[in-house]
Amino acid sequence: MTDFENAKVKVKQGWLQGYAEENVKIFKGIPYAAPPVGARRFKKPEDPECWRGVRKATQYSAAAVQHVMEMADMPANVHGVPQFMAPSQYEEDCLYLNVWTPAAEPDAKLPVFVWIHGGGMVAGSGCEVVCDGIGFAKRKDIVVVTINYRLGFYGFFAHPDLTAEAGGTSGNYALYDMRKACQWVKENIAAFGGDPDRITVAGQSGGAAGTGALHASPLMKGIINRVSIESGPIYWGFMQPGPRENMEKLGVEYMEYIGCKSIAELRTRDTWELFDKYEEFQRSKGIDPMGFGFTFCVDGEFIPKPYSEIMDAGEFNDFDVLMGSCAQEFPAVDASKYSVEEFHKYLEEAFPDNADNMKKWYPATNGIEAAKQVSTIASDIMLLGSAKIGELCAGRGRNAYIWLMSKENETERGRNEGSPHCAEMPYVFGRVDSGERNPFFPYHWVGADYDFMELIQGYWYSFAATGDPNGDGRPAWKKYADKFDIINLNNNTAMIPASEQAKYNYYYDKLQSNDFVITLFGAPRFTPKNK
Repeated sequence: MTDFENAKVKVKQGWLQGYAEENVKIFKGIPYAAPPVGARRFKKPEDPECWRGVRKATQYSAAAVQHVMEMADMPANVHGVPQFMAPSQYEEDCLYLNVWTPAAEPDAKLPVFVWIHGGGMVAGSGCEVVCDGIGFAKRKDIVVVTINYRLGFYGFFAHPDLTAEAGGTSGNYALYDMRKACQWVKENIAAFGGDPDRITVAGQSGGAAGTGALHASPLMKGIINRVSIESGPIYWGFMQPGPRENMEKLGVEYMEYIGCKSIAELRTRDTWELFDKYEEFQRSKGIDPMGFGFTFCVDGEFIPKPYSEIMDAGEFNDFDVLMGSCAQEFPAVDASKYSVEEFHKYLEEAFPDNADNMKKWYPATNGIEAAKQVSTIASDIMLLGSAKIGELCAGRGRNAYIWLMSKENETERGRNEGSPHCAEMPYVFGRVDSGERNPFFPYHWVGADYDFMELIQGYWYSFAATGDPNGDGRPAWKKYADKFDIINLNNNTAMIPASEQAKYNYYYDKLQSNDFVITLFGAPRFTPKNK
């Protein structure tokens, strides 16, 4: 019934008209849920309505409500368009997804790759330039899906009255949005040539934390098959779901701040009036507007208990796992003002029980190298969250493949600053000539970059297709079975040898002991809990 040749597809809700580009059929702005506005505000997503006739699916929908920077504050691409801006407006009615399919016929049964965008779950969208799906879909036989979901205030607002209304839970609407999108894909992706029994959900940064929550949630059983968690481990990571009661308390304070007497009244207020008041409220509490106010929580349903308890008990879903992070995730100190002497002093103060080894593991001959090493230390510690998930999966006979990406841009800046947060994204999505220090920034690719794109897309594609990233002559990637079975993705990709794992053992023992608090932002350090 589907007129696939003309990019016309019949889904449960009705006909969609997309368009073709470079042998890929593209469908944008598809509603996967009803608009979460008015009476649906601060509720779990509901099914989208059907339509008659043919719905145009050729333009992105609105991005979710979020803090929007001024146009002049952002670097522009070659067309003069600010790179961080979604190519659309921002609205509360945002629950839409986009599909890129290279399938030649609707019964192709290609693997499906669903992308959960980053941004700390307070910013970003599924229509960012860097996650345009055509570069992955056209090079590999894979159906790419990107989604929007509610963010920050609208994605996580909780309140005791909402908890009572919903029968014992509130907040986490963004996570329910992700689940609803996955359900829509499961039900409809076959019409696009996708295989509903081979769905991988991938997320980066805040999207990785969301994907990690999907991995842990009992509500996701039977919906998807695999997860790719990129630079956002929850276990020992910087994003941890706290008690729902904390979010409810914040909700009560916000309602008092704006003088709102009831949830019913809150649902009638103007979208941007509430959001502007929310940013004002955050500033009154000393929280940056781009920081974390309302965020995900242990709501008793989607996340039924603390994340680490779910994982340690082996109660997570039986999904194949691809997981890792980059070698220099975040700059920790100002390289232009840093020195080797300051670096060694920091190591002696932050790691007094192991300073000599730290100096050997992280050598530096000048301030630029020292600054890079501080970032590397933080990133090596961050990597242990992924290793822990690999260990928990292996202990229960489940597939996990853990990665560290140390591929640098082939420039002086690349060598000086290393492999930053988001560095894998241009290669996964095939965004040629993007990625210097940020996936949006222009960067002229050379041969090593094209080779690395082929490597990364091959690994990610094979994982989505089979649950195993290996094949086609790529360097062997060992499934996580023994401590620190981690592949190092770079121009000479290989498993990290045992001779280089001493530093991971040191960090792992510290983290596992639970006697220390780890500070990851800035220069990391382990602080004893009794101090």
